[in-house]
Amino acid sequence: MTVKTLADIDIPQMAEAINQSFADYIVPFQLNTEQLQYKIIQEDVDLNLSVGVFDGNALVGIMLHGLRKNNDDLVAYNAATGVIPTYRGKGLVGKMYHFLMPKLQALQVQKMVLEVIEGNEPAIKAYEKMGYTISRKLVCFSGTAKAEETQKEISIKEATAFQWNKWLSFWDIQPSWQNAVQSVQNSKAICKVLEAYLNEVLVGYLIYNANSKKVNQFAVSPSHRQKGIATALFSHLQQVLNSEVYVYNIDGTSLACISFLKTLGLKEKVKQLEMERAV
Repeated sequence: MTVKTLADIDIPQMAEAINQSFADYIVPFQLNTEQLQYKIIQEDVDLNLSVGVFDGNALVGIMLHGLRKNNDDLVAYNAATGVIPTYRGKGLVGKMYHFLMPKLQALQVQKMVLEVIEGNEPAIKAYEKMGYTISRKLVCFSGTAKAEETQKEISIKEATAFQWNKWLSFWDIQPSWQNAVQSVQNSKAICKVLEAYLNEVLVGYLIYNANSKKVNQFAVSPSHRQKGIATALFSHLQQVLNSEVYVYNIDGTSLACISFLKTLGLKEKVKQLEMERAV
C-alpha cells in the first residue's frame, strides 16, 4: 500500500472512498460527486494537503484537509477521515498523519481542528492518542420549524448584499469551520440571506442553502432578543422551503440558542466534539 496526496485523484474516486468508509458510520454519511465538489470549495479543502492510502489503484483510506488563516494562526481542518471497512485495524489513519505532518510543519501550520461524533469512542480515543483535546461540544438539529404569525412591526426581507460589518455585531458565539464567514463567502453563489427589520432597523439575519436546506448562520442583535425576531426568520424560512431544515454545529455553551431551536420544534439529531491539537 502507498500513501500520497489526492492532488491528482478525481472527485468521483474520492466520493466512492468516502461513501464506502461512512456507510456503516454511527450517522451514515453519503456524498455524490457534486456535493463533494461543493464541500471542497466551501471548506477550503486543499488536495495537496489531503491524503489517500492506495492498494494498487484502489483508494482505501482518505483524509481531507482545509487550510485557513484564523486570526494569527494558520489552521488545518480535517474535513473528513475514513477507511473502508475491510482495511480497518491496519493503522492507515496513523500512516496518513505520518505522511501529512511534515507538510503542515513546512507551511508553519500552528493548529489542527476536527469534529467527531460524541459516542464514537474508538475515534475519540485514537485522536486523543495523537494529541487532540476537546475544545467544545457542537449540537446538530433538524426538523420542521413551527410557523408562527410574525408581529406587524417585524418585516423579513431577502437580502442580496452580505453585510458582515453589521451581522458580526450580533454574534456572541463563533461558528464552526463549515459555517464560518469564509465558508459562507466561498459558497455565497448558492446561499440565500434573510434579514429581519424591526421598525425598519436591521436586528437579525439568517443565511441558508436552499439546496441542502441547511442554515449556515443566524443571529439577532443582543438588544433585540426575546422579541420574536429569530422566530420570524425561521417562520419565513419554513414557508420558503416547505421542508425539514438542518441547523448543525451550534456551540454547546449557547444554552439560549439550543433552547430556542427546541422551542421551534427542531429535534436534536447528534452531538459532535470539536477537537484541536498543536502541530
